[in-house]
Amino acid sequence: MLRFNKRFLLIVLLAFGIFNAVSGETVLASEKKDTRARIFVETVAKSRVTETAPVIGRFVALQHGAVAARVRGTVAEVLVDVGTRVKAQDVLAKLDVSRLDTAKLINEARLKEADGSLRAARAQLKLIGEELRRNKKLRGSAAFSRARLIDKRNEYRKFESEVAEKEAAVASAKANLRLAEIDLYYANIRAPYDGVVAERHVSLGNFVRVGDAVVTLVNDADLEVEVNVPQSRLKGIVPSTKVTIRFGNGLFSEAVVRAIVPEEDPSTRTRSVRLVPDINDRFTNGSLAANQSVTIDVPIAQSKDMITVHKDAIIVSGQSYFVYVIKDGKAWRRNINLGQAVADRYIIISGLKGGEIVATRGNEKLKPGKKIKIVEK
Repeated sequence: MLRFNKRFLLIVLLAFGIFNAVSGETVLASEKKDTRARIFVETVAKSRVTETAPVIGRFVALQHGAVAARVRGTVAEVLVDVGTRVKAQDVLAKLDVSRLDTAKLINEARLKEADGSLRAARAQLKLIGEELRRNKKLRGSAAFSRARLIDKRNEYRKFESEVAEKEAAVASAKANLRLAEIDLYYANIRAPYDGVVAERHVSLGNFVRVGDAVVTLVNDADLEVEVNVPQSRLKGIVPSTKVTIRFGNGLFSEAVVRAIVPEEDPSTRTRSVRLVPDINDRFTNGSLAANQSVTIDVPIAQSKDMITVHKDAIIVSGQSYFVYVIKDGKAWRRNINLGQAVADRYIIISGLKGGEIVATRGNEKLKPGKKIKIVEK
């Protein structure tokens, strides 16, 4: 019995020792866990930068305006409302066509009548022409009558004039019928271009005259930027100059100067500049609109090499700015003097030099002296 107890005690002691050994290994493994902050970085370098000044501009639609009625009539149907997106030649509204249908029928009847009169006049002219030729062949014979020949010549000339009048009447009747058909076509008021209905000016039963607005249509897929630039800042702008335009949601894009309007506003001492924006996939699905405000970075000086960093590297602390510089595997705080924004970067006036490495992501969790692990340069 005593021998059994000793054996049992030995087994327990061995198991306890093994447990402690395993636990010790677990503690050591946890002590070796990587506690370095994982960050993304970039190397500071000089880049070619043009000093700019922000100027507020707006988007303008190249195709924008009222779609007007081209015939008078009562509105029989309105097929669109504010916000409806349409394609060119889509029907926007329909006018009552009872009056126009009647006008077409009348002109069809007039054309038929004129055409009948013309055919009769041509037949009569042909008959008289044949008689005239027969009289001419009788010259020198006893049956020839000079007086009769003269009468037939006069009669032929009379019917020539009559045929000409009838031909003019047919042409006029055809033109009137064509106008009636055009009026019928215009009774369906169509979109002249792709766009979105910005305003609806008529309702069912309204009477419209020629020129009355039916809807206001805006082509939001064909936009330019218009900006009024002070005369003093026009030196850096010429056609084909590339500039940056910035949106309120933090997005930005490039634009190219298309034209500088050669007329100055005497009250503001500015000139209108038109730019063609580079609209990519980020600005689809109606995210841009006519008259939407944007900020244009207008060049005001010659390009020069300057140190810039990505905006994500910059941390705001009260009224100052700093970045985390990576050195010897650790992050160190560095105060900087910030210049203007250039697209998604900022000019650094002082505080950094080329070749230094700064944290761009993951920097919000850093503290001075914190060990780091670079994920991506």
